[in-house]
Amino acid sequence: MVTEKYGRKFRIFAIVLLLVCSLDCLATVPPSKPQRLVSICLQGDQLLLQLVPRERIIAVSQFAADSDLSAHWEQARGLPVTRGDAEGLVRLTPDLVLASSYTPRIVVTALKHLGVRVLELGIPNDFDELRAQIRQAGQCLGEASRAEEIVHSMDARLEQLGLRRPELAKRPSALFYFQDGYVPGAHTFANAILEAAGFRNIGCNFGSGAGGSASLESIVMARPQFLILTRYREDAPTRTQYSTTQPLFRKLSAETEIISVSFRYLASPDPSNLDLAAMLQKTFSSQ
Repeated sequence: MVTEKYGRKFRIFAIVLLLVCSLDCLATVPPSKPQRLVSICLQGDQLLLQLVPRERIIAVSQFAADSDLSAHWEQARGLPVTRGDAEGLVRLTPDLVLASSYTPRIVVTALKHLGVRVLELGIPNDFDELRAQIRQAGQCLGEASRAEEIVHSMDARLEQLGLRRPELAKRPSALFYFQDGYVPGAHTFANAILEAAGFRNIGCNFGSGAGGSASLESIVMARPQFLILTRYREDAPTRTQYSTTQPLFRKLSAETEIISVSFRYLASPDPSNLDLAAMLQKTFSSQ
């Protein structure tokens, strides 16, 4: 009788212990959708702001709310900002950190060594690469359906731009002249924007596939039909701003359509960059 009594107590204790252990194991299983998300790069900021609810974002980079750099700066307002150092990131106890190929390797290595999941993002050079990156991020964030919605919307806009794009022989020549004197070449997202808008990027003649630095003299000699200058930090003079004060530039402006745009349209590849493509196409069509 005593043995049976203690046997029942032991079985009850074993069942309770099993339940407690099961619950503990469940608590340690990572959720299908990581809930505590951090970005330490502009590319990651843009993806998080489009793919996941705001409450899942526990920190973004210092660039996320910068209106000179971020296409989604208004959405980023009020979100906590991280400096991107490994020690500070670990304190945030993130489920996933979004980093870029430009993030210091020592930070990425330290995070991985400490068991923090890191999604490393490349910089897309065209819309195919951007499409793949959005889908990759969607899978990692548990938001594959939302990623497909974004891709579908982007593709629809590209199709509309394509319908209004002139045939290749009639496409006007253009090039971007960034605020630091850089001209993007063929293997860049800036080139993809020009192509989507229906322009021929003569910046492909500057430097390698990525482009290169260009003097004002070389810009004048290239004789683009459209020259697109980027604005950045209106209160801080840039190389491009200085160039616009030179006599050579005044000569160029007499022959070339000069367009000035915010650098946020080009700082980070994003579907919203198609706003710039649409604006450029409208400028050409109206002439």
